[in-house]
Amino acid sequence: MKLMLTCEHASNKLPAVFKKAVPAEVLKTHRAYDIGALAVFRKLVKFAKPEFFCEGKFSRLFVDLNRTITNKSAFSEYYEAFEASDKSAAEKAKAQATAYWQEYRAAIEKFVASSLPALSNVEVSSPKRTASKTRAAKSEPEIIHLGIHSFTPVLNGKVRNTDIGILYDPARPQERAYANVIKAEIKRLYPAMKVRFNYPYKGSSDGLTTTLRKKFGPQYVGIEIEINQRFFQR
Repeated sequence: MKLMLTCEHASNKLPAVFKKAVPAEVLKTHRAYDIGALAVFRKLVKFAKPEFFCEGKFSRLFVDLNRTITNKSAFSEYYEAFEASDKSAAEKAKAQATAYWQEYRAAIEKFVASSLPALSNVEVSSPKRTASKTRAAKSEPEIIHLGIHSFTPVLNGKVRNTDIGILYDPARPQERAYANVIKAEIKRLYPAMKVRFNYPYKGSSDGLTTTLRKKFGPQYVGIEIEINQRFFQR
């Protein structure tokens, strides 16, 4: 079993092609990136020594790495005003954003694919053996993926009532089991922490983990950790 760590919203930086599209003050806010997530991610990488890890290098306002590219929220509202003022530059920015998104996703999918056993090599002439090997593959995942994120304490005037959120797909028993293990360990280390499942977001919503679940099946387990940004506020 291999561990993969990712941090899609690590950065608030913008490439030169998109810099004039977003006000500088917005880049300091949670709209631009997951405040504090990168520091936690890098500490986890150092501690856990995952077989694979990667972090986003540009703001989600350029393109959201945690959305499918066809999702309307993959490209921020700043593209609309940018297109109105400079359509050619906006189209160039979107093309670069798409290429960046594809490169990020491709590296992750390549690692996951290379880490899975070649079930295609199972002898088709032996249904009993095939079923046995398929069950074995499903009993223990080959990849555990932790996506590190953070969330703003208050959104649209509503206080988010948790310290840490653990997002997973409730329809997948393995993910539920690993989510319980993670919660138990957090509570052991930090008893006062409030930890909730699938809050402040649903683990089954559109994102990197949902894409990988569909593509690689039960041998992949994807869990997202959401940390309240109040811990990073001074």
